[in-house]
Amino acid sequence: MQGNRFTFVRTLAMLVLLMGTTPFYGQEKSVKPGINDTFRDPDLAEFQGKFEVESREVFAQRKEIVAACQIKPGQVVADIGAGTGLFTRLFADAVGKDGRVIAVDISQKFLDHIQRTSREAELPNVQTLLCTADSTELPAESVDVAFICDTYHHFEFPLKTMASLHKALKPGGRVILIDFQRVEGKSTPWVMSHVRAGQETFEDEIKRSGFRKVGEQKHLLKENYFVEFQKVIESPELKTFLIPDVGGVAVMTGAPEGPRAGARVVFDVTASAKASEINPGLERAARLLNLYGAAGLKATTVQIAIVLHGDAAATAMTNEAYAKQYAGEKNPNIALIAKLRESGVEVLICGQTLARKKIPQNDVAEGVSIATSAMTTLVNRQLDGFAVMRVP
Repeated sequence: MQGNRFTFVRTLAMLVLLMGTTPFYGQEKSVKPGINDTFRDPDLAEFQGKFEVESREVFAQRKEIVAACQIKPGQVVADIGAGTGLFTRLFADAVGKDGRVIAVDISQKFLDHIQRTSREAELPNVQTLLCTADSTELPAESVDVAFICDTYHHFEFPLKTMASLHKALKPGGRVILIDFQRVEGKSTPWVMSHVRAGQETFEDEIKRSGFRKVGEQKHLLKENYFVEFQKVIESPELKTFLIPDVGGVAVMTGAPEGPRAGARVVFDVTASAKASEINPGLERAARLLNLYGAAGLKATTVQIAIVLHGDAAATAMTNEAYAKQYAGEKNPNIALIAKLRESGVEVLICGQTLARKKIPQNDVAEGVSIATSAMTTLVNRQLDGFAVMRVP
């Protein structure tokens, strides 16, 4: 009986704790009914006067805000609650001709205005999308960065809207949140009455919608705050793309620092491996190629060279030579070297290593070039603009 009472008390405590971390509202009910009524048929001239004026902090700091978002050419940016298109047009310049900006708004009148002004400004990379009160309506995994500026407090169904945005972001995609500081005794009466909650509450809602906070620009704005979140992926699966079955990668196409076309990399490999295992340097090169494949890029968009020396020399041996050294084992690296070579990867072995280890040059596998030395190869490649990745 005592045990049952303890279990009941513990369960009740857990329920109270959960209630404390759950919003007081149900998502079937608007958190602030009527807050978007003025946007159903907005007066464009009136809202341009409100949104695009120097007295508005985010307008005055617009260039600094865009710079802080760290938008890269070729990305897809969704401007959530785009209004008159102030940031939509700025992002259109930032993403360049290969990128896209999707202006999302609940008002078709705003979207028509954005489409017209974007055409006039010769910004063909701008698209518009009419959202609903509880969904962005963006396609799944279509967006790299979502920008929500002075708009989140207008979300009538924040958890549902953020759930739709979580689905719309590519793996590792980012959310930039800018909204009003709502602090008792410090914020204006208008903010206190118009904005339903403060930064802590909004951050909590977003994190509970499947995002993690990754940063905050504390000195950029005074009346507003600038917070960055990233989409959380639960147990990402490892996949291969350009090199099958080796070097699997988690798809993170919306995350910062993705692969760029034009990179040059030389792998400095001295690592050995067990007789039946693939050399970690070759595996890492395969992984890099698969990262490019995951991003939709071809193997030809990156130049890769692998320099084998020291204990890694056996990696480049023929099956016959390898079997003599490793008690009949076949060289597990031969097939991978062939796949890497088919993808344009250069595989070289240090001629000095062969001489010092007394490995006959005829014992070097097909597809592997014998270089003068690892040292001169690494120096030469760095002079040619290659980044060095060491695999000791």
